[in-house]
Amino acid sequence: MSFDDATITTNTSSSDFTLLEGLYQLAVTGHTDDWEFERLNNAVYERLLSSYNSVDMGRIDVSNPLA
Repeated sequence: MSFDDATITTNTSSSDFTLLEGLYQLAVTGHTDDWEFERLNNAVYERLLSSYNSVDMGRIDVSNPLA
C-alpha cells in the first residue's frame, strides 16, 4: 500500500469520530512518530480548519472597551 492509497479524503471516507478515535488510540499507545498518526492528525486538522473558517466569528473592537 502506498502513502497515496492510504490518504483520507476529508469529506467522505471517515466520520469525525472515527478520525479522532484513531488519533487518540495512536497517541495513547505512543505511536506519534508513525505515518498513520501524521495522516490522521493532518485529516483532523484540515476538518477543524474547514469548520472554523466557514463560521463568521465577527470582529470585536477592543480599542476602547468603555465606549
